[in-house]
Amino acid sequence: MNQIINISATATVATIDIEGIIGSQSESGAITTYQALSERLQQIEAIQAPMVVVNIRSVGGSVADALLIYEALRSLDAHITTRCYGYTASAATVIAQAASEGSREIASTALYLIHNSSCIAEGNAASLAQQAELLRKTDERIAAIYAANSGRSADHFAELMARNGGDGVWLSPEQAVEAGLVDTIITSDATPTASLIERVAAWLGIKSKSAKPTPQPPTDRLNILPQQGLCTPITLSEGQLAVQRSATQPVEDPDFDGRAMTANATAYNRDIAAFF
Repeated sequence: MNQIINISATATVATIDIEGIIGSQSESGAITTYQALSERLQQIEAIQAPMVVVNIRSVGGSVADALLIYEALRSLDAHITTRCYGYTASAATVIAQAASEGSREIASTALYLIHNSSCIAEGNAASLAQQAELLRKTDERIAAIYAANSGRSADHFAELMARNGGDGVWLSPEQAVEAGLVDTIITSDATPTASLIERVAAWLGIKSKSAKPTPQPPTDRLNILPQQGLCTPITLSEGQLAVQRSATQPVEDPDFDGRAMTANATAYNRDIAAFF
């Protein structure tokens, strides 16, 4: 599986989609994920987009390339949001840590894997020992990146990565939040575009047109078509005081069958006529 990187940008928002294997090569073997990404980062920097959204759908790959992508994103003069979907694993979780503070997001249906680094090596005892030392240093670097973006200790993440014989743990979105690896869970029915626009507006210090108006509390008035002048709004208390009960005898009911009306029936009819 080769990597797929798509980038779209406007004057205010740039979106980067990273999919496939981090660091995988094209059929010619010449283009890595970082090389392709760096070219597009130059385009983003050229338009000076204040917001960058990185959508990640990747099961991992080369830690070396992931570290380069992480550094490239962190160097941007922009607010960065990372969003993880599907299986976000291994080296891809390093890229996810490039987000600005509080902006690491994960889909509610995603799974998140962190583990110790691994490699395929051959050679004598000395060369294999060197590879083992490189893996240990790599694990320390990854744990430090997790810690730097979460406020947790590196030891906390080193313990998670070392579970299951170094194969680590698959975390649900809730567990990833609890572990300090992501900040927010996003649902499938969410509208991140509107939220993003509001964030851009807030970041730029302007009022977003997409922001919903603050609801106003109801008033004590009967506002029935006042714009057409069909009635004059009055307060509820005024209306209640203006209504007087009909003068009837306690045991007498109104007569509606067409016979001679009593005084009470006349009073009821008068009340009904007053409404029309």
